[in-house]
Amino acid sequence: MIGAGIAGLLIANRIAKAGRKVIVIESGKDKFDPEIHDLNAVEDVDGRYSRELDGRFRGLGGSSSRWGGRLIPMSGHDTARRDHIGMPAWPLDVASLDCYGEEIEKLFGVANGSFEKLPEINSRGALSLLGNGHLETRWAKCPSLRNCNLAHVLRRELSKNPNIEIWLEATVCDFDLDRDSGFLREITARNFAGKSLTVKAGRFVFTAGTIETTKLMLLMDRCANEKMFAKPSVIGRYFQDHLKVEVATIGRYDAVMTNRLFAYRYVNSTRRDLHLDLGQTAQTQGGVASAFAYIAMDVVNSPLAALRRVAKNLQRRQLDLRELVTISKNTGLVAQAAYWRAVRKQLFVPKDVNFKVMICAEQLPEWKNRISLSPALDRLGMPKAQIEWQPMPSEERTFRIAVARLADYWKSAALDQKCPLMLNDLVQDPAGSIIAKSEACAHPSGTTRMGTNPADSIVGPDLHCHAVPNVSIVSASVFPTAGSANPTFTIMKLAYSFADNYLKRA
Repeated sequence: MIGAGIAGLLIANRIAKAGRKVIVIESGKDKFDPEIHDLNAVEDVDGRYSRELDGRFRGLGGSSSRWGGRLIPMSGHDTARRDHIGMPAWPLDVASLDCYGEEIEKLFGVANGSFEKLPEINSRGALSLLGNGHLETRWAKCPSLRNCNLAHVLRRELSKNPNIEIWLEATVCDFDLDRDSGFLREITARNFAGKSLTVKAGRFVFTAGTIETTKLMLLMDRCANEKMFAKPSVIGRYFQDHLKVEVATIGRYDAVMTNRLFAYRYVNSTRRDLHLDLGQTAQTQGGVASAFAYIAMDVVNSPLAALRRVAKNLQRRQLDLRELVTISKNTGLVAQAAYWRAVRKQLFVPKDVNFKVMICAEQLPEWKNRISLSPALDRLGMPKAQIEWQPMPSEERTFRIAVARLADYWKSAALDQKCPLMLNDLVQDPAGSIIAKSEACAHPSGTTRMGTNPADSIVGPDLHCHAVPNVSIVSASVFPTAGSANPTFTIMKLAYSFADNYLKRA
């Protein structure tokens, strides 16, 4: 297993519990290390991709040590055939993975239940937001910050299972392939001290995340004199992410009402976040890809920020006494927050905190957007990943349609009077460029895409590599399209499915 992030740990734990031996190779340590983190640096050809350092984290648990924990599945039409944008269906029936949803929720300590319907908490504490056909409401589930880090959640099982062997500070740098059979025989990893580790195995599974997994596959191809894949090869091509931009703020003329409508809710002790999907009808009529909106809270200059930082530090097993002093000076806020949490089952957001409306647009596969190997080398003497990535005109249209449907939704839901949607100048200017101001969401995918034809894909629906029979990839890099949600929940389902299928064959 190459990579001890979410997919790697889930697969390793599953297989090891069944009595099979698993070796996990991880570049990072069991806690954040800035020098190792610098290995994430890339060569950004277009100067547009900015999430390689703050969206990726090496170490036990991977990016789960930093992520916000939003669990939400893709919509069904995301992976179905979409003729209006020329996208074929995924070669895998994603609905077949739904059987793992409840198990994942239990693992992360979130309540089971619908993502589409949110039960009223009580008559005083909740107001309903319903879809209108063009925008559909869904509710993401978020584990507690303590439970976000999968390395913490699985720590006891990983430490006690004799079938799991985890090597940290081991960055894979070399591959030995059997030229006759096409099988990968062994990998070699190194650390900054010059020590090396060689692993021989019958099967290798790449779970290191989209950018790193793609770089490693390109390195393996280089070791095979670039003869592994069909030409022209799609390895590294179709690099995609969600594009994000702030489109509006919500007028808090009625602070209590806006808090009740848009602040985080807690149902059965699970935090639920509003997720407004651009509906299938709106996508088809507009000829655009998926998009979704969510509410961000501008708490940087609010005492609420200190509360969030304390919670984040606890997630990282750190504590800053200065933050506790800041909280102690705002006991009134703490008391109101406690009341809203206990009685209204919601987060309390002070009235001077702005609610920002963010829209994330699905980026469609584009041949020119890609990951390749850079001539520049990292500290271990290995090529850095080189990224050529830009938003495309199709994403501009997706943003425009999503903003228009959002404005229509606000009117149809009669929200204009007490919490008006105040669109910013960028989206109100029909000649402006929304994509020029957008940024990536740190949801990279697509560069080792899944398919049935080796000429236009890297892995099959079983996630086994076409070109190297004993190599598999479990990462968002296999996603043919990005869809309408962050990729983590789908990656987890793929990880469990892969592990179970491996055990059946074994």
